Amino acid sequence: MAVPQMIVVSLPGSGTPLLADITTALGYTPYGTMSGDPRIPAGQPGPGEVYPLLRAAYGADRAGLLLNPADRIRSSALQDAFQVAVSALWRVWWTRLGQPTALASPDAPDTEARLARLPEAELLGLLPGRGCWYLTGLDLHAADAGFLRAWHAGGRPPIVFHHRDLRDRIVSQIHALSRPLDRVGSLPGHLVYHDILAAQPTLDAKITLALSDPGFPGMREARRSRWLLHHPAVCVISHEELAGPAHGGTTYAREQALARLLHAIGHPGPVQALASALPPPALDADDLATGAGRQHFTAAHERLLSRLHGAC
Repeated sequence: MAVPQMIVVSLPGSGTPLLADITTALGYTPYGTMSGDPRIPAGQPGPGEVYPLLRAAYGADRAGLLLNPADRIRSSALQDAFQVAVSALWRVWWTRLGQPTALASPDAPDTEARLARLPEAELLGLLPGRGCWYLTGLDLHAADAGFLRAWHAGGRPPIVFHHRDLRDRIVSQIHALSRPLDRVGSLPGHLVYHDILAAQPTLDAKITLALSDPGFPGMREARRSRWLLHHPAVCVISHEELAGPAHGGTTYAREQALARLLHAIGHPGPVQALASALPPPALDADDLATGAGRQHFTAAHERLLSRLHGAC
């Protein structure tokens, strides 16, 4: 049986939507960088998933009152309480994964604090439905030590590392950050580099900036997440493998990558059934083509790439 929760570390510019189509087809709802609203649980909570979360968030007495079937007038209170608990649980996990959050919970800091004190095994079991946590990096120095120890001991949730040729990542990020401001997003770093890139006169200059500026979005994440390439418990998948014939890859490489993913999450497969369930390739998705970045890299760029980034 497939695991209920998984973590995907997908470096910025790696063609994450292509992988998100796959995990969605497998029944996982995206959290994190691919999620529009962390308050929405991954699908509907299954049998036995509501009470444990309410008990952990509010205590057994209040959980019992909220779930009293005779008290129909409290149905809205139950829904609100459950959504607040899910939101607090999301923030606790996001923090343990070393990801940035606002300083204080907008809903119930006491609920968040109560959940944050739970042991790792219990905390993981409280997540409702089937969720896939999308991160742009997993920094060993920023992630919670308790989470990392629990993952090291049990390998759960499984971690997938999704990466791409650095040239393609850079060009993809430049295109994404050069869009109109209302489509860039709200991350401060993206807003800042939207302005910085706009001041560069040519694509050549933008690529040079991205290669030479350690703060350019995606560079730090790649450096701090390189350990994932080497850990035997991490399922490593490249965009070039997932691209398939529609984006410059091969059917064989795609099937091999999908097989590794299914094995990592304990899904029975088969690969062919998963491939047939995926949406058709987007005709206008030029950003997903493999090798596109090489067309824009000059000899000077290649020297910078080799000198500053090595095997990034």
